[in-house]
Amino acid sequence: MVEFCPKCGTILIPKKDKEKILLMCNQCGYSKELKSGKGYKSRHRVEEDKKIKIMVMEPTTMDKEKITAHKELLQEYYEVLLETMEQEEMEQEEI
Repeated sequence: MVEFCPKCGTILIPKKDKEKILLMCNQCGYSKELKSGKGYKSRHRVEEDKKIKIMVMEPTTMDKEKITAHKELLQEYYEVLLETMEQEEMEQEEI
């Protein structure tokens, strides 16, 4: 549950002071000890060197000759696959 400063009415912000947590007012400086942490979340900053970084890899650009050679190779594989399938079908029909 959020608490407000009895002096000025602003929201009290939780701050850690050694071993205990205080609710402090940023405007007038009022503070009191937090009796129950219910309703408050603990947050902390993660240092830059401890963050997980993700590497994004993009494909390199190929020149037109490599693209053409790659397409021709795929076309050959496709034709061989079709011929193999036709031969298998013919062999199965003979049986």
